[in-house]
Amino acid sequence: MRFCTLISGSSGNALYVETPQTKVMIDAGKSGKALAQALEEACGQSPRELDALLLSHEHRDHTLGAGVMARRYHLPLYATEGTWCEMDGQIGPIKEEQKHYIKESQTLELGDLKIEFFPVSHDAGEPVGFLLTQGQETLGIATDSGVFTSRMAKALRNVHCLVLEANHDPELLKNGPYPWSLKQRIAGEKGHLSNQGAGLALLQTLGGETRQVILAHLSAENNKPALALQTVKKTLEKNHFNLEEVEITVAPRYRPSRYFK
Repeated sequence: MRFCTLISGSSGNALYVETPQTKVMIDAGKSGKALAQALEEACGQSPRELDALLLSHEHRDHTLGAGVMARRYHLPLYATEGTWCEMDGQIGPIKEEQKHYIKESQTLELGDLKIEFFPVSHDAGEPVGFLLTQGQETLGIATDSGVFTSRMAKALRNVHCLVLEANHDPELLKNGPYPWSLKQRIAGEKGHLSNQGAGLALLQTLGGETRQVILAHLSAENNKPALALQTVKKTLEKNHFNLEEVEITVAPRYRPSRYFK
């Protein structure tokens, strides 16, 4: 299994995963044209080669291009019932045969790829994170959660690769330009994980099999890539974690990352 982030941040999110038999996109937070270009740039793939599009929740930075992608490339579209309800009228008409409903704790099998879902704490209809397995390889994806729950920790413990939200620095958020109500939402239990929260989350998940962590969904206004990386690493060092055992990087905001595998 190999994967890359296509875009990552508060202005848009999408991720591509490929196995020998299966190709999927998770979230579609840019226009259909931009997503197709990113996919071509990242791996020379056409969206027509995708086997499915999966959505974590209904917010526009995750669904903006979902309807166009599904219609234009005839893709099966997977989301929870709560997400489908909240998306009603938002992404345009989707044929019934393309609509697929996923449930928390469900296991979906697409070719040689197994995908499990777990709830996250976010102000959305029925948001989920993902655990993908192909053979002995595992990839966890957890963004858009105000707190890192025990359920998330259990699902993601000791995965080989982990894409984890590090959305904001609390001080930058506090002193930034956002209105107070939005600051409260972001910092709340159904908002977004801070850099410090990401570091603490890693203490609950990193294991002997974990080799890569990609910090994702960084805020453009309330965070900086170097700050997120520094904060997470300091948190791990303070708790005597050997940083030589795992590679920690930050997903690029507007362009695809390198391939991880």
